[in-house]
Amino acid sequence: HREWLAEVNYLGQLYHPHLVKLIGYCSEDDHRLLVYEFMPRGSLDNHLFRRGSYFQPLSWNLRMKVALGAAKGLAFLHSAETKVIYRDFKTSNVLLDLVRASFGSRSSLLEVQCKTF
Repeated sequence: HREWLAEVNYLGQLYHPHLVKLIGYCSEDDHRLLVYEFMPRGSLDNHLFRRGSYFQPLSWNLRMKVALGAAKGLAFLHSAETKVIYRDFKTSNVLLDLVRASFGSRSSLLEVQCKTF
């Protein structure tokens, strides 16, 4: 239990724009739960394989941006002072979020940002 708690505390201190933020945790007896920020666009897996009518296919340009974002998140983890080995990297763990961009007085949804956890 102490090792898990130490790891959770360390992960909670990491920040990178392409990593999902760890908000908190809950631990009771043998049950452990991690709470991450909400990613409204779901997982890359859902968009690639259209799991549900809500998920729209991604253009190839957007797929490349997502791949680059995921690579940046992994590079950050691998270059951190205490390196993190991410053993469960897969499309269902790559989450998508909308990014807002301002154009003068108007704001519009521009593209999808990728985050991994």
